[in-house]
Amino acid sequence: VDVSNYTQLALHQIHRSGGSELFWHDMMTSCGSGLFGSDTGTVPGAKDFYITSFAILSSIVKVTSGKVRRLAHSSEFVPRDIASKLLSLELMHHFLHQWGKTCKYNHALQNKATKEGWKLKDSVSVATMAYTIRRLIIPCLLSNTRSGLDDIKVFRRMMRIVTELWCNTLIRRHIKVEIGVLIEHFVLKILRLGPQVLPPKRLSKTTSSTLNEMSV
Repeated sequence: VDVSNYTQLALHQIHRSGGSELFWHDMMTSCGSGLFGSDTGTVPGAKDFYITSFAILSSIVKVTSGKVRRLAHSSEFVPRDIASKLLSLELMHHFLHQWGKTCKYNHALQNKATKEGWKLKDSVSVATMAYTIRRLIIPCLLSNTRSGLDDIKVFRRMMRIVTELWCNTLIRRHIKVEIGVLIEHFVLKILRLGPQVLPPKRLSKTTSSTLNEMSV
């Protein structure tokens, strides 16, 4: 219950407060400490790592959730907005990729402990981080659907994130339903779109990119 409440508080702050030092302070001291501070099975240094990682993830989600505006009397996007969107999606993918390495390392330690005949206690913080990824990243991706349809570069980066979530076995174990929703939303629905929604050239690029990403 506490994990859900602190994650909900983080979501509220992401969509409410400005991008100031106060937001970072709230993520570190209020939400982050509440989520990971009570894990007695984790050493203090590791707790700081999880709290800082959560604050970084929250900041990335906050920037990624921003709207992409259009120039007045034009169909072109505001350059700063589209650049910010692309960079934030790249950072989100990088975060998940690095977190995947941490999960693989923990999994290797557990396998080694099992082979040697002793049991390694599971870290509650790992499961908590997987839960926060589910609560923060999935809604963020869904809210960027329009931006993905408007710009193929945004869509490709979103598909890389979906693929990264799928390839990480630990995260996938916690977000099976959400992975199904993302595949239905970003893959199957896109494949059903006709030329009246996407031009033939753009549709071809979208489906090809989608199939290549999901075949990893």
